[in-house]
Amino acid sequence: MKKILSHTSIFLLLIAVILCFNNCTKKLTEKVYSENTPGNFYQTANQVVAAYVLPYSFLQTHIYQVHFQVTEFTTDEACVPVLFGYIDQEGQWIRLHKHTWAAQDAWILAEWQNMFQAIGYCNNFIDNIQNVDVSTMSLPVSKEQMIAEARMVRALHYYWAWSDFGNIPIVEHVGGANPTNNTAADVFKFIEKEIKESIPALSEKGDDNWYGHFTKTAAYALLAKLYLNAQSVTGEDHYQDCLDACNYIISSNKYELDAHWNDPFRVHNENSNENIYVVPFDANNAQNFNFIEQNIHENIINARYSEDHSVWYGWRKISTEASFYNLYSKKDARINQWIVGPQTYVDENGDTQPIYNWSDEEMVITPEIGDLMDANDNEGVMNIKYEIEQNFGNYGVNGFVNMNNDMVVFRYADILYMKAECLMRLNGGAATQEAVDLVNQVRKRNFSASDFDKEKYTTASLTLDELLNERGREFAYEMFRREDLIRFGKFQDAWWAKEQDPDKHYELFPIPFTVITANPALQQNQGY
Repeated sequence: MKKILSHTSIFLLLIAVILCFNNCTKKLTEKVYSENTPGNFYQTANQVVAAYVLPYSFLQTHIYQVHFQVTEFTTDEACVPVLFGYIDQEGQWIRLHKHTWAAQDAWILAEWQNMFQAIGYCNNFIDNIQNVDVSTMSLPVSKEQMIAEARMVRALHYYWAWSDFGNIPIVEHVGGANPTNNTAADVFKFIEKEIKESIPALSEKGDDNWYGHFTKTAAYALLAKLYLNAQSVTGEDHYQDCLDACNYIISSNKYELDAHWNDPFRVHNENSNENIYVVPFDANNAQNFNFIEQNIHENIINARYSEDHSVWYGWRKISTEASFYNLYSKKDARINQWIVGPQTYVDENGDTQPIYNWSDEEMVITPEIGDLMDANDNEGVMNIKYEIEQNFGNYGVNGFVNMNNDMVVFRYADILYMKAECLMRLNGGAATQEAVDLVNQVRKRNFSASDFDKEKYTTASLTLDELLNERGREFAYEMFRREDLIRFGKFQDAWWAKEQDPDKHYELFPIPFTVITANPALQQNQGY
């Protein structure tokens, strides 16, 4: 049994924390459900731990359900075609892919709300734990480490909000006047400060209660991401700083590449030597990761992954367009993360049988999608990067098919690729031999020995454009593609079902309309 933040037994206390910290705006004649306040809540170890893990727990609720959507559907990597005339979310997924979103779109509002709700939970804990005497409490980690981790979870959400919206408010405490925008440069400095100041108090891989928590090396991974994308958002490059952060992780000797490309995404990927920071999920105790359900056709799920072929819902919602799929060589083992071609299964007699689509035709998946607004369930490859467990998951209270895989946020392969990119950018865009060796170190595991001799990069073949392609192959569906396309100057480009963006303002999302309306002190991003 994997540990979920080491404290799944206090899940109900998390709910109590959410309720008791909400501001009351109704009449005092309302029924009192809780008399807990920040002043009297932090009285026991369980109460302190509940508030400490709440930001981590909330992260589980939104990283895949919302953050994945806005970072992936806006790229050439993932889309949601209209199947049989059915448009879910009132066409908002279509608008994300075509870059025709508006400040009124609910998914952009959900992203903003989730970022700042998480920040609020972190602020609340940091504010209220300061003067609590924990000397007599039996806590899993020190108060100083708890505060440092809360600051890191806050920094992660500020980083995502900064990448999404740019000029966001910096709010470090609960309550107070309506905040105004800070410049993207000021937000960058704040995130950088938060990470650097938190690192000394963090634990490290292998310490007690480290898994699923921010460690020193996980903090450096976030710092590297901040530096890598700084020029895209602020106009000032920090490639040398990114290189230094990557070198810290590499020299720590805490991580190494797993043997196979898909090992970091196994059902039991808590055993991965490559994953630096993950969001733990569990089909029973930590739900909301329904990658299989959103990606895979229900008839494939029923035929291949259910012994009694009972009904496990598969939405067949997310597809990948042909241009991205075609980046993969047929000899590249990573191409196996895509479901394509005739679909079959082996029945109880050992015979191969066809799988049928929703039109009762034999299912043959094509990479090509004829029309984003009028597709069928044979069109568009499906992703199975995260291993599907036989008779997997569970129907939880949230109604999803839940998975036991932990969701990867940072892994060692990305550290090597980020370092290689920095070496190239500091060398005028040309590959150095060290950069080539770093990328080949990862790429090698995807090919047979004989094929790799032909597929390995050289200083001539590893251009920046090719590095972008290689990052796409390696990190598909890992929530990096939007940032990568922006950083490489490709986000505005036309791709299937998307026209050329008229200007760069689409590199940031609009601040949601309802947020601007509720807080007139905020200024809308340019172009909206």
